[in-house]
Amino acid sequence: MSSEKDSRDEASFQQLIMTFAGDIMAHSVNFTMKDYNRIYSDVGTFLHSDDLTFGNLETPITDILPCSTYPRFNVHHSYLHAAIDGGFDVFSLANNHSNDQDNAGIYGTLNAINSLPSYIYANGLRIKVEDSITPVVIKKKGWTIVFLAITEILNSHDPSAQLVYYSPPTTSGRNALIQRIEEITAEYPNAFFVLALHTNEPEYVRTVSNSKREWCIRLAHSGVDVVWAHHPHVMQSWEVCEVAGKNRLFMYSMGNFISGQRYTANIENPEADREYTGDAVLLRVQVEKAPNTGTLDTFVVTPIPITNYRDPDHGMVVKLHTDTFIESLPKKLRNYYYKRLELMEEYLPILP
Repeated sequence: MSSEKDSRDEASFQQLIMTFAGDIMAHSVNFTMKDYNRIYSDVGTFLHSDDLTFGNLETPITDILPCSTYPRFNVHHSYLHAAIDGGFDVFSLANNHSNDQDNAGIYGTLNAINSLPSYIYANGLRIKVEDSITPVVIKKKGWTIVFLAITEILNSHDPSAQLVYYSPPTTSGRNALIQRIEEITAEYPNAFFVLALHTNEPEYVRTVSNSKREWCIRLAHSGVDVVWAHHPHVMQSWEVCEVAGKNRLFMYSMGNFISGQRYTANIENPEADREYTGDAVLLRVQVEKAPNTGTLDTFVVTPIPITNYRDPDHGMVVKLHTDTFIESLPKKLRNYYYKRLELMEEYLPILP
């Protein structure tokens, strides 16, 4: 695992470059691959070219249990290591699959994370029920980044659920989360606050509800700078909004980074709803501090289209969704992937 990002020249400390991705999933077609590093071959250079790369790890990790697919996921530590080798530095561990393998999965995941180098970060699980919801604090290039991962939805509410950073999507639950965020903001008043939010909403919906926008604005008022949301498994849009006199970034759903949900492309009907589970973007986010004041000045957000592709030699991989990639494919697949890119551009702010 590379520490390349950690050893870069720190001189340009006023600027921070981050990449946000979607769900790192592991259906059977993913974890049965012979070489997990192949997943990242086409995007690894890009993911290694920033300061921090964020991904939502939507599976427990425990080597004492077999790998398993939906509805109760599990992978072994080698799957996580490939993601890190591929460029990921920060993981959200709080989602509806966090406790798929009960306590064994929770403790296995925590053990896997705790065995990693200090420049890899994760949040969303706790060792003891009585432990409070606590962010991980990342120091990078003169920045203090507070990272907190929360889920509003769980598939199982057995005792292991108490070890997940779960916030009920109720009035009282959300009030409690706001209070905790305000406490964290007070503790780290000059930090850059990133919240990973696994949202309570239907899957496969590509539109952003008004209630979701209002919830993000409320979170921003409490001190959050970036809301990085997931759960629908398809992309929703994103926007920079001014809240309380400060720019905030809301990523309403980042879709899938890698999964097996589109293992077989529907060539005859590329517009089918499930086909959207195989396409997403990487959001490259550049933030800067205003000279002299040290306060957040601006966001520059650049979307990089990606797509899942069933490589006949290696299995499901992530490809940069470019003309170069599409032109390398057989004709039937070329037509399919051009249409998929066109459909993504129709509803997302992606520049051709």
